[in-house]
Amino acid sequence: MEPIITYYSRLEEKILQNINRNGIRYRLANSGLWLGALVGLSAAVTILKEESSYSETCLFVGTTGFGLVFCSLCLYIRLSMNQVIAKDFHAIYFLPAIITSMLFLLAANKGLLTSVVWGLTVGSLGTWGIPQLMSVFPYCFTVGEATAVIHSFILFLMSVVTNLPLRYHLPPIHDSDISTVLLQVVILYVVSVCFLCGYFPILHSTRYFYLMIISLLCFIILPILYIVLDQNPVTWIISFAFNSHKRIAIFIYWAICLLLSILAIIYQILLNSQATSSTRKNFHILATFVYIPGIIYDPSLLYLASGVMLVLFIALEVIRFFKIPPLGEILQQGFLAFADGKTDFLLSLTPIYLLCGLSFPLWMPTNNLPLLILLSGVLTVGIGDAAASFVGSKWGLHKWVDTKKTVEGTIACVFCQICVILMLTYCGFMDNYQLLMRSILAIVLISLIEARTNQVDNLALPLLMYVFLMV
Repeated sequence: MEPIITYYSRLEEKILQNINRNGIRYRLANSGLWLGALVGLSAAVTILKEESSYSETCLFVGTTGFGLVFCSLCLYIRLSMNQVIAKDFHAIYFLPAIITSMLFLLAANKGLLTSVVWGLTVGSLGTWGIPQLMSVFPYCFTVGEATAVIHSFILFLMSVVTNLPLRYHLPPIHDSDISTVLLQVVILYVVSVCFLCGYFPILHSTRYFYLMIISLLCFIILPILYIVLDQNPVTWIISFAFNSHKRIAIFIYWAICLLLSILAIIYQILLNSQATSSTRKNFHILATFVYIPGIIYDPSLLYLASGVMLVLFIALEVIRFFKIPPLGEILQQGFLAFADGKTDFLLSLTPIYLLCGLSFPLWMPTNNLPLLILLSGVLTVGIGDAAASFVGSKWGLHKWVDTKKTVEGTIACVFCQICVILMLTYCGFMDNYQLLMRSILAIVLISLIEARTNQVDNLALPLLMYVFLMV
């Protein structure tokens, strides 16, 4: 074990030296190389654990996951070479492209041209795209975090290119399929707005920005949705969201939680002071109150709602980043009040990471995940991380070596997660006792990792829990 740790430390040191030499400014933390492979690994284990027949999207995303693991390895090998020019494309990046193309051709039964095109896309974006992202947004990512973000975006693209053409020929019937189409198209719309604003500064003005988003929405997005869904998307959303008293009650409950969040943000802004870590963890608790009932009683509604919130978060961040009136200044005040000094530099990534960490299991293209796996993000960051922060800041006396985190916080992290699992088991929501035992072991291991790592907890811990429970 010790030789592996020594080799990893040397590899990490070489990579950070080369990145610094190339003028790429990373977030002040360890490289987090282990985090970079988790997104691809999550997709890979999802397809491997499928016991029943899986969808074409699930097969395609799972195959892409294997390719992304190879991308991580090749990227790290390349960045560890002496005198490397990090932002240049290198021949080694063709290796994951070739492997991914072969997987698409042989495992996913795609045509030769499709396999080569998408293999090259995955291989190039999954390697060369990481240093580009870190260059555009300095001090915002570690190597592992940038890899996880880019790889997540690649998985999204792969699901889009598989699902939307299929739905064009066969309009979706089931609610989950319709929700997926809606979210994919709308997320592509928001991503397009991000790129357009980045490349055309004229769109930063209030008039042109809102004219652009309204024009794209009315003349491109809504017609595309109408054609693909073969029905009015707005009518379907209203019908889906309010077709039962249970869903209306859930919406009222969520609206109360949202109102409490807004009031907490306004209160912190009026205080004109920087929010502490414990203050930010209050949003973890509120998110837990939103997600646990949603996952238990109506996961399909939560799936759609979480996607809509991701779109809203990205849209608000675009408005804040480009300082577009009238909301830009207000959002900037909120950013200054709640920014996490460790992760939020140019971009407000903490709330987006939190939402993605909580929702990640819901977004995987499979319908066979047990409740405990769906709660991977809720347990780790919604409950465990929040408990560790509260207890550690108030009663923590014994610190772990070379870190500010406390032993008392780690014990609280483990204890609270296990209590929630036992409570859900007692209420009859869980009955897979073998998975329960594995989850307790995973909780202990991940809590120890949480105490030692300086990667973003909201991103790393849910991915770790998901992989541990799926393996």
